Amino acid sequence: MKGRTGFILFVVAFLLLIYWAEVSKPKVFNWRVTFHPNSGEPFGCQLFDEMMTKTMPKGYEVTSKDLNSLALDSVAMSKRNIIVQSDDDVISSYNIGRLDAIRKLVRLGSNVMVVQEHFWSIQEQLDIKRSESSWRDFVGFARNFRQNGQFICDTLIWKYPSSDYPERAYTINQILSGNALIVSSDKWERIIYKQSGLPLVDGDDYDENDEASFEEDTCQTEEDGNRKEENLQDEEVEDYVVFIRQKIGKGYFYILSAPELLTNYSITHNNTAELALRIMNELSDKPTLRTTAYLPKMKNEETISSLSYISRQAPLLWAYRLSLLAVLLFFIFNAKRRQRIIPVMPEPVNHQLEFVKQIGTLYYQRGDNADMVIKKFKYLKERLRREVQIDISDPSGDEEALPQLAALTGYEVRHLKSVISQLRVLERQQHPYLTIDEMTKSLDDINNIYNSIN
Repeated sequence: MKGRTGFILFVVAFLLLIYWAEVSKPKVFNWRVTFHPNSGEPFGCQLFDEMMTKTMPKGYEVTSKDLNSLALDSVAMSKRNIIVQSDDDVISSYNIGRLDAIRKLVRLGSNVMVVQEHFWSIQEQLDIKRSESSWRDFVGFARNFRQNGQFICDTLIWKYPSSDYPERAYTINQILSGNALIVSSDKWERIIYKQSGLPLVDGDDYDENDEASFEEDTCQTEEDGNRKEENLQDEEVEDYVVFIRQKIGKGYFYILSAPELLTNYSITHNNTAELALRIMNELSDKPTLRTTAYLPKMKNEETISSLSYISRQAPLLWAYRLSLLAVLLFFIFNAKRRQRIIPVMPEPVNHQLEFVKQIGTLYYQRGDNADMVIKKFKYLKERLRREVQIDISDPSGDEEALPQLAALTGYEVRHLKSVISQLRVLERQQHPYLTIDEMTKSLDDINNIYNSIN
């Protein structure tokens, strides 16, 4: 019983250890920018889309149709707003047709927001003076996030007089602030301005009143970094923007050059979440579509353990729990040694009588009477030699053997000598023959001597 209890406790402890190891295993994130609706990674859009579906007042959905397909149904699209988001260039000098489709939709009444990083190849067609084209280190961002949570920060300033929201500055990680645009044309309304290169701070705990030191490789000097919020009205700051809009026909054409603001990572942080909701509020007057036609196909987007995947699916999680319970019950009821059932053995049957009858019938059918008598005589000699040490096989020893046999059996020596002599003669014949009566008499004489020994 003690051994069985110890075994069960060992199995339970082992299962709990495996479960704890899988649950406490750190999540491995993929920091690649995808904007994919089925990606739960930081720069995917699964959580962002779920949040917008619940918060956008007129509705929100994701579609895979491209701009040309949407433009064909221009009447229906005039009653919707559209977000076009990609980590590549949705509109550029190589695909002017997309820009024409966007302008067609906007003229009919749709509000279209293009969300991408670079506009340098098409800045002339958009009346943009200059567009930044910088490379951002997402791998370094993830490494800093894991090691000490420190980042180089930029400030995005919401300064849009016609908006319902008050002016506000948002200090965010530089990796999320996008590439700045310089707009000189009055056709564009500037909504979000960018101030680059604020000090190195700890995540979202940045306080603009804190003193901070700067490294030489940061994007600004110490004097620039100590700029306070009251100086945000400077003309130099207003030159750089990341979110603008232009009135075309009945709708508005929006450009957002900070696409990472509309991702899972941004929507889960207080600073960037508020800014993302302000941006999305610009499209809240109509049902909104976000097209994924220009996103790369997701391959191995999430690297998760099997137990993590099971824990996310309620049916699989319950099946897993029931399986563990079944295994535990199996060990409890079957871990002990089972006693083998002792079979009922039948009483052995004595077949000697049947054997004797079978042998007798065989001799009777053959008619070999002399052979039966000779074999019976051999058995008699063997028993006398083995049990009483009297040897009657050699006639030269009869003077000593026969008196001993007579004393043992109670027969006279003369009778014993007559019977044994006849049997010896029969034994020496080459073709002995006896009638049934002679056989019966000889067997009776042998049996009498045989039985007298007892």
